[in-house]
Amino acid sequence: MNQQLPQQMSQPLSNAVMVRDLEVRIPSGDRSYAEPLLIVRGLDLTVPAGQVTALVGANGAGKTTTLRTVAGALAFSTGTVEVLGTALGPARVRPPLGAASMPDISAYPRRWTPQHVARLRERVVPGFDSARFEELLTTFGVPHQRELRRLSRGQATQLGIAAALAQDPQLLILDEPFAHLDPLARTELIEVLRDVMAHEGHTLLLATHDLDGMERFVDQLVVIAQGRDVLSGEVESLREEFLLCDLDRTDVETGPGQPFLGASSTGTGTRALIAVDDAVGLPAGASLRRPDVSEIVTHVLRAARTDAPSLRRTHR
Repeated sequence: MNQQLPQQMSQPLSNAVMVRDLEVRIPSGDRSYAEPLLIVRGLDLTVPAGQVTALVGANGAGKTTTLRTVAGALAFSTGTVEVLGTALGPARVRPPLGAASMPDISAYPRRWTPQHVARLRERVVPGFDSARFEELLTTFGVPHQRELRRLSRGQATQLGIAAALAQDPQLLILDEPFAHLDPLARTELIEVLRDVMAHEGHTLLLATHDLDGMERFVDQLVVIAQGRDVLSGEVESLREEFLLCDLDRTDVETGPGQPFLGASSTGTGTRALIAVDDAVGLPAGASLRRPDVSEIVTHVLRAARTDAPSLRRTHR
């Protein structure tokens, strides 16, 4: 039997997740005496209800820590976290009602099969639908009777996604869902997620490195660097906000306060991202075009290596 949602959930929410000034520290490995590591620092995050929001950033930027905090799996030090209309306490370590994330398949006995996983989740996860789980496994091509230890890494990822989707959550939280998937499996997963998002009342928050063709799937992009959000906005709006500029190397000055973001050598010149409003007065030989999402993220992350706080203040 499905759990009843809190009273405040009876009204439609404009935002599924609201995070403000979040700080998260995690233990420093197995050294209990060491100072906890500050992974997320002053992060703000808004996830509009009914949309797909993607967190992107370099390895170690704080994406997974942010997702685990929103999913109720990690305590946080300071800030506020509101999920589906309910504020999470700093010490909360259980999933918010109505939210689901991918289970850690490696935590299950390796001789189990997906059917063992289904039977367990039926008992412990409110609203888990075994028929839906099996249907998704078939769609993804994951063998129902194969032992977990014999699944490929891609199949294990698909199994975890199927387990989360079988809860029919209002908020689905996925960490690197396209990791280890071949092109066909990636396409099939996006098709399943599109179908889920086509039904009212679903929100998807994901972290990914795979931005190929995501303009037509992701609604909002949040770039994280050094534990901070340095750029966020609707994908189409961001593409309208920036231009990709190719020009002679001698015409570019980079550093704090300069309009060029993430300048890099092209062999014959320099390529950099620039805000549309800053493009006035460029050298006559400059070549401009609209960037795709991957290019925006690449140049913003390159700029954030040296000036993340300044970038955040300028382009939030």
